[in-house]
Amino acid sequence: MSIDNVRFENIPPNPEDFARLRAECGWGEISLKAARRALRGSLIDLTCFDGTELVGMGRVVGDGALYFYLQDIIVKPTHQGRAIGRQIVSKLTDEAVARAEIGATIGLMSAKDKEGFYENFGFQVRPTEQLGAGMSRFVLSR
Repeated sequence: MSIDNVRFENIPPNPEDFARLRAECGWGEISLKAARRALRGSLIDLTCFDGTELVGMGRVVGDGALYFYLQDIIVKPTHQGRAIGRQIVSKLTDEAVARAEIGATIGLMSAKDKEGFYENFGFQVRPTEQLGAGMSRFVLSR
């Protein structure tokens, strides 16, 4: 399928659309307060629209010099299989490389069984001989 009818913009989504897209993709519900705070922390934003409808997005967070992390690479289920995710990752990675200092790291936490998708962009599955496994700690309550 082609991506001819969609457009990409280097702008953040509005918080309502961000929260809705996450929920539609099975990523769970978040408050609008959390959506606003998260989006303010982005270094790079990329949104994908079909007409006026947000159908995909991604963002980069980090320190803007040595550490960049791809986050929230999301494509609405009705628009998956159209290379939108590939375009989002490619554009975000290219922009992060352009901003990065020599020796910088661009990382991400892959969804289960999506590692091969990201390997196509030069990301390495961990652990390797030099790098340990990626690790996460989730805040589920306070």
